[in-house]
Amino acid sequence: MGNVHSGLVPEGLKPKDLVGIPWRVAFALQADGWYLRQDIIWHKPNPMPESVTDRCTKSHEYIFLLSKSSKYYYDHEAVKEKCSEATIERFKQDIQSQTGSDRVPFKNNGNIKAVGDGELRNKRSVWTVNTQPYSEAHFATYPTKLIRPCIKAGCPKGGVVLDPFGGSGTTAEVANELHRDAILCELNPEYCKLINKRLSLTQLEMFP
Repeated sequence: MGNVHSGLVPEGLKPKDLVGIPWRVAFALQADGWYLRQDIIWHKPNPMPESVTDRCTKSHEYIFLLSKSSKYYYDHEAVKEKCSEATIERFKQDIQSQTGSDRVPFKNNGNIKAVGDGELRNKRSVWTVNTQPYSEAHFATYPTKLIRPCIKAGCPKGGVVLDPFGGSGTTAEVANELHRDAILCELNPEYCKLINKRLSLTQLEMFP
Protein backbone atom coordinates (compact mmCIF):
# COMPACT_ATOMS: atom_id res chain seq x y z
CA MET A 1 0.00 0.00 0.00
CA GLY A 2 1.22 3.52 -0.69
CA ASN A 3 2.04 5.93 2.11
CA VAL A 4 -1.45 7.28 2.75
CA HIS A 5 -0.23 9.95 5.18
CA SER A 6 2.16 11.45 2.61
CA GLY A 7 -0.40 11.25 -0.17
CA LEU A 8 1.82 8.92 -2.24
CA VAL A 9 -0.58 6.34 -3.67
CA PRO A 10 0.30 4.15 -6.69
CA GLU A 11 -1.43 5.12 -9.92
CA GLY A 12 -4.78 3.36 -10.38
CA LEU A 13 -5.25 2.73 -6.65
CA LYS A 14 -7.07 4.59 -3.92
CA PRO A 15 -5.80 5.30 -0.40
CA LYS A 16 -6.10 2.08 1.67
CA ASP A 17 -6.40 -0.10 -1.47
CA LEU A 18 -4.65 -3.46 -1.24
CA VAL A 19 -1.92 -3.52 -3.90
CA GLY A 20 -1.82 -7.31 -4.12
CA ILE A 21 1.88 -7.50 -4.97
CA PRO A 22 2.18 -11.32 -4.61
CA TRP A 23 -0.60 -11.96 -7.11
CA ARG A 24 0.59 -9.22 -9.48
CA VAL A 25 4.01 -10.88 -9.60
CA ALA A 26 2.43 -14.31 -10.13
CA PHE A 27 0.25 -13.02 -12.99
CA ALA A 28 3.22 -11.20 -14.54
CA LEU A 29 5.22 -14.44 -14.54
CA GLN A 30 2.22 -16.25 -16.02
CA ALA A 31 2.01 -13.65 -18.78
CA ASP A 32 5.73 -14.15 -19.39
CA GLY A 33 5.20 -17.84 -20.11
CA TRP A 34 5.39 -19.51 -16.69
CA TYR A 35 2.73 -22.01 -15.60
CA LEU A 36 0.96 -20.81 -12.47
CA ARG A 37 0.03 -24.16 -10.93
CA GLN A 38 -1.06 -23.35 -7.39
CA ASP A 39 -1.28 -20.80 -4.63
CA ILE A 40 -0.33 -22.06 -1.17
CA ILE A 41 -1.29 -20.27 2.03
CA TRP A 42 1.31 -19.91 4.77
CA HIS A 43 -0.86 -19.65 7.88
CA LYS A 44 0.97 -17.99 10.77
CA PRO A 45 -0.45 -18.88 14.19
CA ASN A 46 1.81 -16.21 15.75
CA PRO A 47 1.60 -13.23 13.38
CA MET A 48 2.98 -9.78 14.10
CA PRO A 49 0.33 -7.70 15.93
CA GLU A 50 -1.14 -4.76 14.05
CA SER A 51 -2.76 -1.64 15.46
CA VAL A 52 -5.67 -1.67 13.02
CA THR A 53 -9.36 -1.41 13.74
CA ASP A 54 -10.89 -1.36 10.25
CA ARG A 55 -9.67 -4.77 9.01
CA CYS A 56 -8.43 -8.12 10.31
CA THR A 57 -4.86 -8.68 11.45
CA LYS A 58 -2.98 -10.39 8.64
CA SER A 59 -1.85 -13.88 9.57
CA HIS A 60 -0.95 -15.39 6.20
CA GLU A 61 1.34 -15.06 3.20
CA TYR A 62 1.35 -16.67 -0.24
CA ILE A 63 3.65 -19.26 -1.77
CA PHE A 64 3.25 -19.88 -5.50
CA LEU A 65 4.01 -23.08 -7.36
CA LEU A 66 5.19 -22.12 -10.85
CA SER A 67 6.88 -24.14 -13.57
CA LYS A 68 8.51 -23.44 -16.94
CA SER A 69 6.60 -26.26 -18.66
CA SER A 70 3.44 -28.33 -18.25
CA LYS A 71 5.52 -31.30 -17.06
CA TYR A 72 7.88 -30.71 -14.17
CA TYR A 73 9.49 -32.43 -11.18
CA TYR A 74 7.18 -32.68 -8.19
CA ASP A 75 7.67 -35.38 -5.55
CA HIS A 76 4.29 -35.60 -3.83
CA GLU A 77 5.39 -38.67 -1.87
CA ALA A 78 8.15 -36.69 -0.16
CA VAL A 79 5.73 -34.19 1.36
CA LYS A 80 2.75 -36.33 2.28
CA GLU A 81 1.28 -35.51 5.67
CA LYS A 82 -0.43 -37.55 8.35
CA CYS A 83 -4.16 -38.10 8.07
CA SER A 84 -6.43 -36.96 10.85
CA GLU A 85 -7.68 -39.58 13.31
CA ALA A 86 -11.18 -39.35 11.80
CA THR A 87 -9.79 -40.05 8.33
CA ILE A 88 -7.77 -43.02 9.57
CA GLU A 89 -10.95 -44.47 11.08
CA ARG A 90 -12.79 -44.03 7.78
CA PHE A 91 -10.06 -45.88 5.90
CA LYS A 92 -10.54 -48.86 8.22
CA GLN A 93 -13.95 -49.36 6.60
CA ASP A 94 -14.54 -51.42 3.47
CA ILE A 95 -14.11 -48.50 1.10
CA GLN A 96 -13.75 -50.53 -2.09
CA SER A 97 -17.27 -51.91 -1.84
CA GLN A 98 -18.86 -48.53 -1.09
CA THR A 99 -20.78 -46.81 -3.87
CA GLY A 100 -19.50 -43.32 -3.18
CA SER A 101 -21.12 -39.97 -3.78
CA ASP A 102 -22.57 -38.81 -7.11
CA ARG A 103 -23.29 -35.25 -6.01
CA VAL A 104 -20.86 -33.53 -8.39
CA PRO A 105 -22.74 -32.10 -11.40
CA PHE A 106 -21.60 -33.33 -14.83
CA LYS A 107 -19.09 -35.78 -13.35
CA ASN A 108 -18.92 -38.73 -15.76
CA ASN A 109 -16.05 -40.88 -14.53
CA GLY A 110 -17.77 -42.59 -11.63
CA ASN A 111 -18.82 -41.72 -8.12
CA ILE A 112 -16.49 -40.03 -5.67
CA LYS A 113 -14.70 -42.39 -3.28
CA ALA A 114 -12.19 -41.83 -0.51
CA VAL A 115 -8.59 -42.02 -1.75
CA GLY A 116 -5.50 -42.65 0.39
CA ASP A 117 -3.39 -45.31 2.03
CA GLY A 118 -4.91 -45.04 5.50
CA GLU A 119 -2.02 -43.20 7.18
CA LEU A 120 -0.83 -40.44 4.86
CA ARG A 121 -2.56 -38.00 2.54
CA ASN A 122 -1.53 -35.61 -0.20
CA LYS A 123 -0.22 -32.36 1.30
CA ARG A 124 -2.90 -29.70 1.62
CA SER A 125 -2.56 -26.15 0.29
CA VAL A 126 -2.70 -24.42 3.70
CA TRP A 127 0.54 -24.79 5.69
CA THR A 128 0.42 -23.86 9.35
CA VAL A 129 3.93 -22.87 10.41
CA ASN A 130 4.94 -20.59 13.27
CA THR A 131 7.24 -17.68 12.49
CA GLN A 132 10.73 -18.33 13.79
CA PRO A 133 13.24 -15.63 14.79
CA TYR A 134 16.88 -15.92 13.80
CA SER A 135 19.15 -14.28 16.36
CA GLU A 136 21.76 -13.13 13.84
CA ALA A 137 19.29 -11.24 11.63
CA HIS A 138 17.50 -7.97 12.34
CA PHE A 139 14.96 -8.61 9.57
CA ALA A 140 12.19 -11.17 9.13
CA THR A 141 13.41 -14.60 8.04
CA TYR A 142 11.51 -17.61 6.77
CA PRO A 143 11.28 -20.54 9.21
CA THR A 144 13.15 -23.63 8.03
CA LYS A 145 9.97 -25.70 8.42
CA LEU A 146 8.35 -23.59 5.70
CA ILE A 147 11.19 -24.07 3.21
CA ARG A 148 11.70 -27.81 3.80
CA PRO A 149 8.60 -29.08 1.88
CA CYS A 150 9.28 -26.68 -0.99
CA ILE A 151 12.72 -28.19 -1.52
CA LYS A 152 11.68 -31.79 -0.90
CA ALA A 153 8.84 -31.58 -3.41
CA GLY A 154 10.53 -29.40 -6.01
CA CYS A 155 14.13 -30.61 -6.17
CA PRO A 156 15.54 -34.18 -6.21
CA LYS A 157 18.45 -35.21 -3.98
CA GLY A 158 21.66 -34.06 -5.60
CA GLY A 159 19.80 -31.29 -7.44
CA VAL A 160 20.34 -27.54 -7.22
CA VAL A 161 18.08 -25.03 -5.49
CA LEU A 162 18.15 -21.38 -6.62
CA ASP A 163 17.23 -18.57 -4.24
CA PRO A 164 17.44 -15.16 -5.98
CA PHE A 165 17.01 -13.35 -2.65
CA GLY A 166 19.52 -15.01 -0.33
CA GLY A 167 18.76 -12.98 2.80
CA SER A 168 20.01 -14.83 5.86
CA GLY A 169 20.70 -18.09 4.00
CA THR A 170 17.74 -20.13 5.23
CA THR A 171 17.24 -21.76 1.82
CA ALA A 172 20.88 -22.82 1.57
CA GLU A 173 20.87 -24.20 5.11
CA VAL A 174 17.81 -26.36 4.44
CA ALA A 175 19.08 -27.45 1.01
CA ASN A 176 22.35 -28.57 2.56
CA GLU A 177 20.47 -30.45 5.27
CA LEU A 178 18.42 -32.25 2.58
CA HIS A 179 21.49 -33.12 0.44
CA ARG A 180 20.82 -30.57 -2.28
CA ASP A 181 23.17 -27.89 -3.58
CA ALA A 182 22.14 -24.26 -3.47
CA ILE A 183 22.86 -21.09 -5.45
CA LEU A 184 22.02 -17.83 -3.71
CA CYS A 185 21.93 -14.29 -5.09
CA GLU A 186 22.32 -11.45 -2.60
CA LEU A 187 23.11 -7.75 -3.22
CA ASN A 188 23.80 -6.72 0.38
CA PRO A 189 27.38 -7.58 1.42
CA GLU A 190 26.38 -7.61 5.08
CA TYR A 191 23.84 -10.36 4.36
CA CYS A 192 26.55 -12.28 2.50
CA LYS A 193 28.64 -12.25 5.66
CA LEU A 194 25.62 -13.49 7.60
CA ILE A 195 25.07 -16.35 5.13
CA ASN A 196 28.71 -17.43 5.32
CA LYS A 197 28.60 -17.37 9.11
CA ARG A 198 25.41 -19.42 9.16
CA LEU A 199 26.78 -22.06 6.81
CA SER A 200 30.35 -22.11 8.10
CA LEU A 201 29.79 -25.25 10.14
CA THR A 202 28.49 -27.30 7.24
CA GLN A 203 30.23 -26.17 4.04
CA LEU A 204 32.67 -23.78 2.37
CA GLU A 205 31.88 -20.10 1.99
CA MET A 206 29.23 -19.25 -0.60
CA PHE A 207 30.54 -15.70 -1.06
CA PRO A 208 34.38 -15.79 -0.99
